[in-house]
Amino acid sequence: MLEVKNLSKQFAEHTAVDDISFTVNAGEVFCLLGANGAGKTTTLNMLLGFEMPSGGKALLDGVDLLADRELRRNKIMYVPENVNLYDEFSAVENIAYLAELSNTATANADIHAALKTAGLAEEFHHRLVGGFSKGMRQKVAIAFAILKQARLVLMDEPTSGLDPVATRDFIAVVQTLKAQQASVLIVTHDLQCAHLLADQIAIMSRGKIIDLIENKGVSLERITQRYFDNFAA
Repeated sequence: MLEVKNLSKQFAEHTAVDDISFTVNAGEVFCLLGANGAGKTTTLNMLLGFEMPSGGKALLDGVDLLADRELRRNKIMYVPENVNLYDEFSAVENIAYLAELSNTATANADIHAALKTAGLAEEFHHRLVGGFSKGMRQKVAIAFAILKQARLVLMDEPTSGLDPVATRDFIAVVQTLKAQQASVLIVTHDLQCAHLLADQIAIMSRGKIIDLIENKGVSLERITQRYFDNFAA
């Protein structure tokens, strides 16, 4: 599981992330919910090793995630808002190349199985991804996370720009990741996405987690009310 403890990040006089702590258990989805500038993406960047924290720590299965580059490389999968793949490669070729880069042993049959599990129809496995929609590109990225048995999957605004059918497909794929006991951290400002997917929802503002919601039997209306109540306070 992922444990974030007192994580902070300062840029000169600006505190982007201010002493936040949370836990994402295996097989659990955790949503960081907040407006632009809340500190969500900076938090992701620290977990990915793109930014060094000013204080605090993050542990993945008890190991220091921020200090261990190989752990990040081998056990984390990052799905950005717009997934960058090689347009001149097919879905299968993209995954094979990513597997080679990350020293992930794989067979062609395993790649096809992962793509199928991620919800990409077989007719698209050998098509060039240059013609893929955002949702289809996400499926290729998530198929690679499934293939490499990622322990932590980080997603940045994954439902932005998705139509209702693609959003439904995305939710189904996230459920697959949960079943594989991955810890999933989603950064979003989409209240409905958070309600449909998350086990826990952390509302973030000005670098702080200002509310933490256990999303079990809680209505979207109640989450929405708590979200706006926090900013009205």
